[in-house]
Amino acid sequence: MNLTIMRLALRAIVGGWRGVILLALPVLLIGLAALLRAVTGEPVSATMVIVEVGLAMVVPLVALLAANGVLGPEIDDGSVVYLLSTPVSRYVVAASKFAVAAGSAALLSIGGLLGASLAGGLSDRWSVVAVVTGGGGAVLYCALFTALAAATRHGMIAGLIYVLVIEQLLGRFLGGFRFVSVRAVAERLGESAADVDLAVADMGLTYAVIASAVLLLVGVAAAGWRLTRFQLRGDE
Repeated sequence: MNLTIMRLALRAIVGGWRGVILLALPVLLIGLAALLRAVTGEPVSATMVIVEVGLAMVVPLVALLAANGVLGPEIDDGSVVYLLSTPVSRYVVAASKFAVAAGSAALLSIGGLLGASLAGGLSDRWSVVAVVTGGGGAVLYCALFTALAAATRHGMIAGLIYVLVIEQLLGRFLGGFRFVSVRAVAERLGESAADVDLAVADMGLTYAVIASAVLLLVGVAAAGWRLTRFQLRGDE
């Protein structure tokens, strides 16, 4: 890890409109849970608030904004060339930026889901689900989105396509797509940790753990490899 690169990456995330939106997403989730509980006078639906809104929308969007924030703008304006001209390994650059994006996204996602769980009056088991799925899902999404941000100028669009098409559309109607879904993997980890039913029983826990490890390693390595190619080819 390179502390200078990590500091610059953190500044890119929290600065400007991106930081405002990143903070607003989990706050809105908590507000939604609190509002629903106030209106109904009963605990909110955990499936709707935590899973269908929190894990399906808030967590991937937070991770997408964070991952693209640490690398996407530099790819877009070409300033990444100056970063790559330093004697720092391209894989260290990728790992440093991923660490900042994943840490920021995990913190915000856990805060949003945990806050929604508490504001919605859910049981302690759902607090565990919020921590495991929020943190784990955010880190895994960041690994994928960091690789996409390094691979293309359109990393934000590619990430949205993955979330909306692969996970929300195909994953919902074609069961086989669950096995390439970050959301499903995070749900399986949360299901195992808290002993709740998240409708991913057909996915083995061993597969979820192995898939998580592979995605983390391949995602960061792919981003580093792409940065190396970026320098050698002198594109963008």
